Amino acid sequence: MTELSGDRRLELVIEPRSDDYDAADDRWRAQVGTLHRDLAAQVETFQRSRSELGAKGTVDEVILALGSSGAPTAAEESLRAWLQRDKNRSIDVRWDEDGVERHVTFSGDNVDAATVKEIARAAAARVGGLAWSSDTERS
Repeated sequence: MTELSGDRRLELVIEPRSDDYDAADDRWRAQVGTLHRDLAAQVETFQRSRSELGAKGTVDEVILALGSSGAPTAAEESLRAWLQRDKNRSIDVRWDEDGVERHVTFSGDNVDAATVKEIARAAAARVGGLAWSSDTERS
């Protein structure tokens, strides 16, 4: 995950997963498309292709670019709503923090304030703002 030149946004790579569908299943692809559209309506998104070891061709990744203070919360609301529609869904989220790849997995009802705080802290550090205060209560 590389930072765009001069850009201080935090880039989150999201990878939706399902226990019920194969990644190539048209029904699953439609559900993932809905997630992508919902996220794009809330935060800046873009796609990037990457090579995957042992696979032919490339894998498309959807990137959320969090550059404003409300972006982590907006992304959380979209992820939570999409996950709650089917308990067999999960979303892996990866980001780079000072050269170290970080990772969380959201599933079902586990999109919680503590996890979002961790992402918000990383976003604040990237853009040079204040981290989410430890005494901030869940809304």
